[in-house]
Amino acid sequence: MHGEYLRGHCPQKSVFGQPGRFGRMFPHLRSLKESHLPQPAQPDALGAADGPMKDDLDDEGDNPGIPAGFTFFGQFVDHDITFDPTSSLESQNDPLAVRNFRIPMLELDSVYGAGPAAQPYLYDGEGRLLTSAEGDHDILRNHQGVAIIGDPRNDENLIVSQMHLAFAKFHNQVFDQEAGQDFEEAQRLVRWHYQWVVLHDYLPRICGQARVDDILENGRRHYWFAEEPYMPVEFSVAAFRFGHGQVRAGYAINETAGGARLFPSEADAPRDASELVDLRGGAPVAKEHTVDWAGFLGDGEGVQPSRLINTRLNESLLFLPDSVVPAGIPDEARSLATRNLKRGAAFSLPSGQSVAACMGANVLSQDELWGEVPGMPTPAPVPAPLWYYVLREAEVREAGKRLGEVGGQIVAEVLIGLLEGDRASFLNHAPEWKPTLPSKKEGHFTLEDLIHIAQRS
Repeated sequence: MHGEYLRGHCPQKSVFGQPGRFGRMFPHLRSLKESHLPQPAQPDALGAADGPMKDDLDDEGDNPGIPAGFTFFGQFVDHDITFDPTSSLESQNDPLAVRNFRIPMLELDSVYGAGPAAQPYLYDGEGRLLTSAEGDHDILRNHQGVAIIGDPRNDENLIVSQMHLAFAKFHNQVFDQEAGQDFEEAQRLVRWHYQWVVLHDYLPRICGQARVDDILENGRRHYWFAEEPYMPVEFSVAAFRFGHGQVRAGYAINETAGGARLFPSEADAPRDASELVDLRGGAPVAKEHTVDWAGFLGDGEGVQPSRLINTRLNESLLFLPDSVVPAGIPDEARSLATRNLKRGAAFSLPSGQSVAACMGANVLSQDELWGEVPGMPTPAPVPAPLWYYVLREAEVREAGKRLGEVGGQIVAEVLIGLLEGDRASFLNHAPEWKPTLPSKKEGHFTLEDLIHIAQRS
């Protein structure tokens, strides 16, 4: 009723009792549309399926410095810390009135749910996470093929569902082999090693080691909170959506199954469980279609790279299927680029230029922003949507290899801030702690190490 959350949509609470919430890093900045500058590029034109954000770089757009597995790890992290099922793309949204249905902490509630006592259907007894009844090659599903997991978005595509499965199996290995079948100890070890991966493996690749070290040594400058962390919309609606620019046209899943594009070219394309035509989620995964992570992580031969971070998205993201967006929506509303731009407008985000100026960053010039974008008048001071600005900054200032000054600072400050604001994180409990699980390099731990442990069984 009035003042209560919809049944089935109760926000998760942290171990300290606080539900998630959204907020603004730069609340004093005017929104892009309120700017006195000329009107920005319209989302429907900038993000259209055949518009200037369509990827046409072919193999020249590969980024060997960031293996393809980190694209989906970023999606997995995003699902762990933010979930907004209630706001609208078409109407204005007040971040302070929108609930985050994930806890803004790196504690894997998207995997653990509310724990074995509250959600026993996720568990085998009191400590192990359940996987597919037909074997350990798929996540747990009901008889209709629907995933039974802590966050349904982790079944959005085959690769992220296999990432979720890897974390479930990682927990089970730690529970059985390292924690004496003590659930709380296993959960602590899993969370701390996951947090280490985010801080010392993922962030240095995405934002640069120097930026991460500076924040850890000198503190955050823009992301502040009094007690519990909040989820900034500048991060969730703009900066952390940089990963959409890393998506490849297709992925080789394993040596025998070959590869496929991420989503089909038709919104309601039929499925064929026997063939790997596309990588849509929402259905059981055949054993022969499981991901071989050796092709997604590490530095060996055959590791697929991510795409360079830039303003051009793969065409499969510019026409999303019914498995990702509601069936029956207009074709122009299926573009992920358009949806991201409209979401930024709906949350009244400031322009990229105003955020950069507020941060004291080196603001992109109009030529850097729009010089190669068809139809954009470079002489006029056209304001750029923050999401677009973050992508373009990475493209022109960092050659697409990592995030630039604005995007990198926002992403690094928020993820580090979530760890510093979590009283149960390793940074607060044991700041000198080093990973204890088996790894290639003693005292360090990577996503590749985590996957190796998960695959022991």
